[in-house]
Order: sequence, then C-alpha cells, then structure tokens
Amino acid sequence: MTAVIITKVGTNKNAPRIWLEGRKLEREGFRVGETYSVDASNSDRLTLIKVTGGKRSVSMKKRNGGSLPLIDLNAQKLAKWFDEDEKLRVTIRKGRIVIRKHYLKAAAQERLERIRKKVAEKRKLAVHSIFHGGGVLDRAIHSGLARAGVGTFVQVAVEKERKYLDLSLERNSHLFEEESVLIEAPVQDICLDRAIEADICVMGIPCTGASTAGRAKMRDTKGEKRTYLPEEHDSAGALFFQSLRWIEQTNPALVILENVKPYQSTASMAVIRSVLTSLGYVVQEKIMNGCTFGALENRDRLCVVAVTEGLEDFIDLDNVVPLRTKPAKLSDVLEDIPLDDERWKPYDYLREKEKRDIKAGKGFRRQLFTGEEGHIATVTREYNKARSTDPFIQHPTDPLLSRLLTVQEHLRVKGIPEDLVEVEWMATTTLHEVLGQSVVFPVFEATGFAIGEGLQKAAMAEQETAAFPKAA
Repeated sequence: MTAVIITKVGTNKNAPRIWLEGRKLEREGFRVGETYSVDASNSDRLTLIKVTGGKRSVSMKKRNGGSLPLIDLNAQKLAKWFDEDEKLRVTIRKGRIVIRKHYLKAAAQERLERIRKKVAEKRKLAVHSIFHGGGVLDRAIHSGLARAGVGTFVQVAVEKERKYLDLSLERNSHLFEEESVLIEAPVQDICLDRAIEADICVMGIPCTGASTAGRAKMRDTKGEKRTYLPEEHDSAGALFFQSLRWIEQTNPALVILENVKPYQSTASMAVIRSVLTSLGYVVQEKIMNGCTFGALENRDRLCVVAVTEGLEDFIDLDNVVPLRTKPAKLSDVLEDIPLDDERWKPYDYLREKEKRDIKAGKGFRRQLFTGEEGHIATVTREYNKARSTDPFIQHPTDPLLSRLLTVQEHLRVKGIPEDLVEVEWMATTTLHEVLGQSVVFPVFEATGFAIGEGLQKAAMAEQETAAFPKAA
C-alpha cells in the first residue's frame, strides 16, 4: 500500500522541520524504535530508508492512551532542499519515504528559472496566444517587450475563425517562426500536449456574456427579467475554465489577460484569481483607459497580469506608463470624406428610436461627434450594424446626416498600426469585427514594455546573485 501526504515545512528553534506521524508510517515498516538512514544524494528530494543500524530512529508520540510512530526531521541543513512553509509531497511505501517539493512549487520554480535564463541569454520567449483574433493584442505585447529589449514569438496561436487567423498570419508575419503552431479550432476542442511549455500566455477571453450588452441580450433571449450570469452564456461562458486548463498544462512564467471592465466582478474572474494563486502566481489587476495611454478611444479595459512568485518585485502594473501622446482632436485622425459622399446617411430609424427612448425616460442617446472632441466612445465588434449606441461622425453642414468611422479611422482611434488592415480580400464588416473586438493598442504596448523592463531587471538580479552568493 502507498500513502501520500501533502504537508508543509515547519520551523523549530529557527530551523526547518518536517514532522510525520501516524499509523501509515507503522504500516509501511517505520515502527517505533526502527532505524533508518537519510539519502540526500538527489538535489530534488530526500529519501528515508528503513535499515538495520541506521543513524536515526523512529520516535514515539503518545495519544489517547496509545502510542504512534513519529519521524521528526529538524535541522538547519534542510534549508538546502526546502524553504520555510513550503508545501511538500511525501510518499511512503515499503520501508521508503520520499520527500519532494510539491509539484506546484516545483513547476513554479522551473518556469521562473527558465524565463530568467532565456532573458539573460537574449533568447526569444515563447508566447501562447489563445483567442488570437487578428493578433492585435499579441502585436501590442510583442512591440512593448521588443522596446524593452526582450524578444518574443508566437509559438502557438489558437483561433476558431479562419479569416482572423489568415489576417494575422499575413499582417503580423514577424510574430511567427518556422516552429509556430497555428490551431484553427475552438479551444475546448484541443487536446493539449503537456510537452509544449509556454513562457508567456496571452489571452483575450471572449467577453460576450460579461459585457453589459451581452447580459441584456441573454435576458431578452430567455424572455425573463432575472439577471443571468456571464457563465451561462452558451459559447463564451465556460471559456475561463479552458483558459485555466491551458495555463496549468503549459506552465508559463507570465499570464496576460484582458477583458471588459465588468469582468472583474464575475464569478469567472474570482475562480481565475483563486486558481492562479494556487498555481504559484501573484495576480495583479488594473482598469486601464485608452485615452490615458495615448489613444482617442475612451475605452476602459481590465488588464490582468499574473507573474510567477519571485517576479512580483520586478513587474508591477502600477509601473505601466504611457508611451504615446494622444492626438489633440478626433479630427486629427479623420479622413477627408467629401460632403456629398454616399457614406453620409440620414439614419432615420436611429433618430426615431432616440425620440422613443427620450419619451420612455430611457437614457440612451445617439453619440454624434464633430471631430472637435479629444476622444471618441467605444467602437465595438458589431460597429458595422450602425446601432443607436455606436459613435457616429456628424456631417459638417447637414445636421440630419452622419456616418460611421471608416476602417482606417477605427484603427487610428485605437492606436493600432495602420498596416494591419492593408488587405483587399477582407470585407469591411469583418475588418470592423477584428478591430472592434481587439484592444486599444497603446495600453498593452505600454504593459508589454513595463513587463519587459521588469524581466530584464529580474534576470540581472539573478546574475548578480549567482556571481556574488550570500555567505553561508
């Protein structure tokens, strides 16, 4: 029979202590008075072997009138293998006790050492991009890291929409290498190979069920008034689970997540925090606004950065600062559209809806911009549908006419590199989809830069420690 114990390293008289007791010891041969030796020849474990004439003996603990076998390892040299309060996995079987670091601690230590070594050696970090879309988030993170002197490449990209993946492959070719793996499939349909490790996982988890509009649609579809949970959304509700599964299996040193602001208060995010913490990450969250970071789109976005324990002193979201200066006016990025162009439309149905909303006491109003403003409202995935909540450009001379942003203008207000949409084979509707569900580029470029600077400092600190180790 085998007994497995998950325990922790304690302390006694300022020295590390490992304490084992109970019938499970007796059952596997470690009876009171039996002797054993300690094999410390392996760097990742201690092995206790029951032998006649061993240097140590099994002690006794009295409890409720009876006695139990007890093994008490208490010595300063234990610190060579284990840290104070560190979680351990103890296996007892047939006269042998093997004490190792808990697999989560070992995994965290491995990924920390791996990323520090790669950064110090100036090797490119392997990025796994889940819900890749058109690659805007990845390009922003890659750009920021590159500005800090840290190279990256997309090792794995997962995206279920072929047209989005094709666009990214064509316009973001510098993100990919020969060994890159492109997976055109829903993430829940993928059987992941544990051998494929990531250095960074980048995930823009679909927000369909978490956004205010998404929740309202779910309620309308069900035909009831109760508030539905984002997790109940048919296609996007459980994707946080698949995201966590990917993280656990690929063991990245860093995880970068982005989502809508309301996602911060969902059950999904609560689970993400809890699981990432249990896996040995320090989770940081911050709501970031596009205008603050040099874009014209007044869009709040939740940015989550989970760093492996040991990197939290070097990577801090509070250190993310803008890298760009925002254009003074919206007109600075607008195209010169002739006043008689067919894109100027009356949108009578929107004006009528606004009148009905006002009469009904609703707060919905059309969002009309002249170009003199220093911002624009959020431009979403379904922008091409021309809905009442979408931002429009007001005609300069005819108050009854307005128009949608062009694709190029949409791209500019988000601060996205203009070459991304230099394609002829993709429809305008699809390009608006790609841009509308992407991120405000300068926000995540700045985040990537701060992360890159932190990684450089962490690698340098590790090199200095190796060169000048502390005195024993």
